[in-house]
Amino acid sequence: MDKNIQYILEVARQAGITKAANKLYITPSALSRFVQARESELNVLLFHRIGKRFVPTEAGKYYIQKCQEIEQLQLELNQQMQHFANISNKVIQIGVQPSFSTVVLDKVLPAFRKIYPDMKIVLQEYSAANLMEMLRRQEVDVILATTDKRDSDYEYQLVKSCETVVAVEKNHPLITQAVSRAGFRYPWIELVKCAMEENVMLLPDLKFRQKADELYACNQLIPNIGYQISGTRTGLACVACNQAVMITLDHMIFNSLFSDRIVPLSVGEKPSHTELNLVFMKDTVFQKEIQKLYKIICKQVR
Repeated sequence: MDKNIQYILEVARQAGITKAANKLYITPSALSRFVQARESELNVLLFHRIGKRFVPTEAGKYYIQKCQEIEQLQLELNQQMQHFANISNKVIQIGVQPSFSTVVLDKVLPAFRKIYPDMKIVLQEYSAANLMEMLRRQEVDVILATTDKRDSDYEYQLVKSCETVVAVEKNHPLITQAVSRAGFRYPWIELVKCAMEENVMLLPDLKFRQKADELYACNQLIPNIGYQISGTRTGLACVACNQAVMITLDHMIFNSLFSDRIVPLSVGEKPSHTELNLVFMKDTVFQKEIQKLYKIICKQVR
């Protein structure tokens, strides 16, 4: 990135020299001299100096806006060039949620490599929200992720319709209290009984934690939270090893390493479903490869 853009933008973002210099790994005096030199070159003041604060002038605001546009164009250009490089080098970048990475590595990718032995694969493991953002920035070609809504810019191919359930260890006492209920896939358990058990919950800022909180709140319940975990895989390990319970999705259980030790129980007044989709850009050059990948995923993901 051109220093004329990078340095000025960082000063604007940090509203001062010292913090900006730390971000840029240069000395404050060197950055101050650069700003002054750039202002002299342009023959206009870009920042008002108010104590230690740097506040953009009207000219500075315009300059910063155009620098931001150039920065964005440069980012898009670099991403597109990387995309073209991946195509020419036969590299496909696949994003997957951690809950499904084991089945992808163990079952999906070996089958895919048999069809495309010369294709190089970059596998990236992030949350669904992060994967969608990476797809938007074209940092991945295709993602396997749970989605609550569909964006018209992308192609969605349904892999599974996942039901919200409570995961319990296969010998947990709750199983004997569950009953059959119309409309639900699994034996149904009263949510109040789940709330009384030791619960495994994701960290508060995570999306599915918010869903679990809403489910309990809608029933005017406060769960007994015994563990707070950063990811569903670890949460399910906690369920299997500690006889705790966890609100999650059924297919996350089926594709975990503990699928033989955990069973799903249905909860709630009516079933709640989340789609597991293969998502990609409509104009992707990997259309043929993604269709093969989709067929393999549908066969291997439980």
